[in-house]
Amino acid sequence: MNDRYLDEAVAVTVSGKRVPILTHTCKGFIERFCGLMLKREVPEACGLYFPGCRSIHTCMMRVPIDVVWVREGKPGELEAVSLDVSLKPWRFFAAPRGATGCVEFRAGSFDAADRPAKIARPEKRK
Repeated sequence: MNDRYLDEAVAVTVSGKRVPILTHTCKGFIERFCGLMLKREVPEACGLYFPGCRSIHTCMMRVPIDVVWVREGKPGELEAVSLDVSLKPWRFFAAPRGATGCVEFRAGSFDAADRPAKIARPEKRK
């Protein structure tokens, strides 16, 4: 991930803890297809947001990831539908009912007992 494309955001967990994160929205075909493939590591507190995503794969990934399945909430907010932790490479996963996208993070970013309830994103950069 290139820092110049990252937007500041805040993940609010079910207990109310606010976790500062950086996100990037993957829009184009290549960006969406490649995602975190072949990355040796995923930076801490950085996530890739895939809007309109109903399934993901971890093919050609070198490390496990955590996936927060989300749906659009209030403007600038993503409501968390569920959290899948430590998804191993070379697997396929379908979105749970109600999810319209996902945010991929490094494995261990969130505790399953205190998962994100929402992700608040700022206005888009111009």
